Amino acid sequence: MQKSLTVAGILLVFAFLFVQPSRADSFDTFQLTGPGGLNITFTLPSTLTPSSVGRGGNLYFTNVTGTFDGRAYTFATVQLGPTGYNTNYFATGSQTQSLALIAPGLFTWNADGTVTLNTGAFMLAANYTGGPLNNALTVVDPPGPVSTPEPASLIMLGVGGLALGALRRRKAA
Repeated sequence: MQKSLTVAGILLVFAFLFVQPSRADSFDTFQLTGPGGLNITFTLPSTLTPSSVGRGGNLYFTNVTGTFDGRAYTFATVQLGPTGYNTNYFATGSQTQSLALIAPGLFTWNADGTVTLNTGAFMLAANYTGGPLNNALTVVDPPGPVSTPEPASLIMLGVGGLALGALRRRKAA
């Protein structure tokens, strides 16, 4: 019995040494600011699968909630892209409730088909016809609650169950 508990303890120590924190709940915040009081914010998960993928590798997301000039707003479509009619621009459509953010480096494709959003600052023009890059898009991964190392939690639950089973067996003998 003691040998089994020793082996279980050693396995538990090794599990804790190689555990990685879970990032399933991580969100990136987008904030677009510019002249005239422009202020648009919304959040998307750091790793996600887009609603659809368009020409040129542009990603489309539907029903994204956020704020537009300080008021709650739901964007019917948010487009993120590395290229478009031009680069480094944003465009909004008030009647279609759409937002397009085009800048190289906004995201990275993963081997499994998901997309990882990149954090940083991007300077954008007010439309795709060219113009001054005087609008700042900031993408941040705000610190959230400390993430739980999921594999370690499951291992601890399993070891606890084994220990309870061993104690029950020991009392029965």
